Amino acid sequence: MMNDYTFLHNLPDVPVPFINPVITGDAWKLKELSHKKYDSMISRIELNPVNSSEIVATFNNKVRFLSTNSKKPDEREITSFKDTPYGASYRDDGKLIVVGGEDPVVKLIDVSSRNILRKFEGHTGAIHCTRFVEKGTLISSSNDGSIRTWDIQTGDQLQIVGNHQDKVRALAKHPTNFENIWMSGSYDHTVKVWDIRSGGNKATMSFNHGAPVEDLLMLQGGTIAISVGSNYFKVWDLVSSKEVYQGIHAVKSMTSIHLSNSKDRFLTAGLDHTVRVFSTQSYSLINSIEFSEPLLSLTLVDDRKVIAGSAKGSLYYARKTNPVSVSKSKKTSESSIFNKHKNGKPQLNNQIITNDSLGIYKSSHLDRLLRKFEHKSAFDTAIFINKNIDFVFKVVCELSRRDALDIVLKERETTELDSILQMINKLINTMKYQQCGVLLLEKIVDFYHPSVFQENKQISTTMSSIKVNLVKEQKKQAQLLELSGALELLYSSSISQSTPSTPSKRKLEDDE
Repeated sequence: MMNDYTFLHNLPDVPVPFINPVITGDAWKLKELSHKKYDSMISRIELNPVNSSEIVATFNNKVRFLSTNSKKPDEREITSFKDTPYGASYRDDGKLIVVGGEDPVVKLIDVSSRNILRKFEGHTGAIHCTRFVEKGTLISSSNDGSIRTWDIQTGDQLQIVGNHQDKVRALAKHPTNFENIWMSGSYDHTVKVWDIRSGGNKATMSFNHGAPVEDLLMLQGGTIAISVGSNYFKVWDLVSSKEVYQGIHAVKSMTSIHLSNSKDRFLTAGLDHTVRVFSTQSYSLINSIEFSEPLLSLTLVDDRKVIAGSAKGSLYYARKTNPVSVSKSKKTSESSIFNKHKNGKPQLNNQIITNDSLGIYKSSHLDRLLRKFEHKSAFDTAIFINKNIDFVFKVVCELSRRDALDIVLKERETTELDSILQMINKLINTMKYQQCGVLLLEKIVDFYHPSVFQENKQISTTMSSIKVNLVKEQKKQAQLLELSGALELLYSSSISQSTPSTPSKRKLEDDE
């Protein structure tokens, strides 16, 4: 019984069926459509969160609401600024925007009427970043080095969250429900993480980007962050508080970064006129497109259209020209699907993976993914596509041997996380796979905040089912231990009774 409980790290190499994924990565080939010319630089662009046909663009002397269709005329503009506005940003419902500026005043503006509803004063330098924390709170960062929060109802400053030693040009909100966790990037070369409830100028974490930080991005899940500045970007693991990657691709400074809706790509814009597309899994360059002018700002429309603003007043429109490519599985015989061998006959110690166990896949070569260290794609193929429990177990064994489980479990959408938890539930319900399921569950509990499991109804239901099964298994183990103890007593008793007693010395003497 206990032989079924072997730690995965101690398992020998197991034969893993390797197959091609059905869907390959999107190459994001971009083609320029057109551009519009304006009278001043475009420092920021943001897509309306409830109306994907509209963007708000911040210019040198005004804020404009523009169509995402380059052929449509401009709709509305706000010109009631004493000085250059910066950092216009929508509220989640698209009804309000907040704007900073060269004058150190934060302005709350109604989108429909274009009237300034309230002003927030307290900064002593130009305000480049303004965002909504939630419907009733604003956050701003300034050239004075401070980060401040504001109460929309009263107009009062709530607190000074923290300070940098130089201009603060970037703010990023935690992508989950932790609206109080924010990241800031400064020209003092540092990236800092703040809990805006605490204040007191004490950052939760601090990283050295090595150059002035222009923009920030926190990936889905909130454990990975990316900072851009100078001609490179850096990737930070917020769990281990370490730099995990540096990508040097640009000739001049990168100025803006944006995450795709699919969460598998991020885009950067830079002063070298180029928009680049990167993978969020490997951080490798996927594609790029070059425009005619230095770029300052960037946004995406439904992962189909890129809109970039330049330092010379041009608004560029580009679209994707290629669909997601689909690769067809090659037919192979069952005997060719075993232990990384494409052709040949199975040996005595090979484990044959039949077509039935591979589900819809009748070919090999997940091997290609693992040889390229595409661990997440390999894991996703097992969990979301193949779904065979034996297949999943073997893939997890291989990833555990490579110490790659942390990578594949981080940054998951709630739907993906629920599918993984459902598979864990199946593993826990099968005796020989229980240790595998428990290992995955422990890592997920470590990586994700408890609110992730509580606030999503489907995930909460799955976790409750896992808990019930674990309690049942615990009771079974207790009963087995009791039974094992009883059997040992019976065995000992039977041994003692079957062993003939040795005659005493006196009895032997009497017999003589």
